[in-house]
Amino acid sequence: MSNQSINRREFLGRTVAGATVAGFGLATPAAGASVSPNDKVTVGIIGAGIRGLELMQYILNVGGNVAVVCDLYDGHFRRAQEIQANTPTTREYREVLDRKDLDAVVIATSDHWHAPVAMAAMRAGKDVYCEKPMTHTIPEALEMAKVAKETGRLVQVGSQSLSMTSTQKAKELVQSGQIGNVYMVQASIFRPSAVGAWRYPVPPDASPQTVDWERFQGNAPKRPFDAARFFQFRNWWDYGTGIAGDEYVHLLSRVHYVLNVQYPASAMATGGIFKWTGDRDVPDIHNTVYDYGKFQAIVLANLASNWDPGEIVRFYGDQGTVELTEWSANLVPYNPMEDYLYPLESWPADLKQRFCDEHKNDPLADVGTAKQQPKRKKESYPQRAEGTEDHFRNFFASVKSRQQPVEPVEFGCGTAVACHMANISYLKKQRVFWDAAKLELRMEA
Repeated sequence: MSNQSINRREFLGRTVAGATVAGFGLATPAAGASVSPNDKVTVGIIGAGIRGLELMQYILNVGGNVAVVCDLYDGHFRRAQEIQANTPTTREYREVLDRKDLDAVVIATSDHWHAPVAMAAMRAGKDVYCEKPMTHTIPEALEMAKVAKETGRLVQVGSQSLSMTSTQKAKELVQSGQIGNVYMVQASIFRPSAVGAWRYPVPPDASPQTVDWERFQGNAPKRPFDAARFFQFRNWWDYGTGIAGDEYVHLLSRVHYVLNVQYPASAMATGGIFKWTGDRDVPDIHNTVYDYGKFQAIVLANLASNWDPGEIVRFYGDQGTVELTEWSANLVPYNPMEDYLYPLESWPADLKQRFCDEHKNDPLADVGTAKQQPKRKKESYPQRAEGTEDHFRNFFASVKSRQQPVEPVEFGCGTAVACHMANISYLKKQRVFWDAAKLELRMEA
């Protein structure tokens, strides 16, 4: 049996096993106010790689205080010092959690470390900002929500699209009925580059001396040192969650937020490794059809070509479409007019004339007064900012007020489950279902 097959089996076992937990609810407001509304929120960063160091800069930009940085590669420590001189560093995340001067931790590790660190942080009395996907498996997502409730700690999931002004505008447009009833959503992410497919360059000094490989592996199967797996972790199920965990979550977060849903009822996925062959086991093309009961969502992900740039989400209503990009929200209203002329060509002249006379005052018929009706025009609302800084502002305000942030743990649980459903369906090659009442995954019979 190939290593790829073993990895898939192990990933499915960890993802599905025990995917049932008793129901939970949000604790609002959260317990344990620890910071004055006038004080800076002090955080420790756990995982200071590409995204973690970006977040460090964003935190400083919005007035947060970074007191310590934890990572497993020495080069990231040097880069953190370039961002903020004299920042304490450590390889041991428990040292961060033991600090009494921290209000919260920011987790930007590989996916398989998200939940273990987040739950330990909450039990240590820290609020949590956790990068997406919230967890590596479905059982972890349910357990993380349970721990948040038990401890009263706040969790903000780091899918910053919810704090984007374009997403807020889309929700306003859809919920106010501007496009009528939404029965279908189409979302897409296309990337044609090596970096887009997570083939990040490996630092030339990467070695067992500069990388804490043993600690990085955590609950993953043990392997000899492999710098590629450390710096390109998203390419393997052992540490990452593929396109769904990295990109679907951004798209589905917007879908769930705008349409007020938490879980899909089912998912059917397909895909494969087409362009980026070699040492990886996650797909580079991954397409999924979700059924939410009142609407369906089709998610297209392609790392082998470039069509729609960036991330696109289109809400198709029966009276218009709202399109969300990374840069704007666009309202495309429909101006309906029933085109009767084509079928009327098959009628004899007297019946055709009779029909036209009877519909001459019909404002929606092309044989009536439609051309006299005012037409709704397309509207475009540009995105004010990328979103991450606003996401941290929202989180810091929540830490001070003890009110839930815009993307709390139960919301993150919903998008995590949806993404894992896409992965499980892809790996099992069958449709999967989610029982929201029992919080239980089941396979197609």
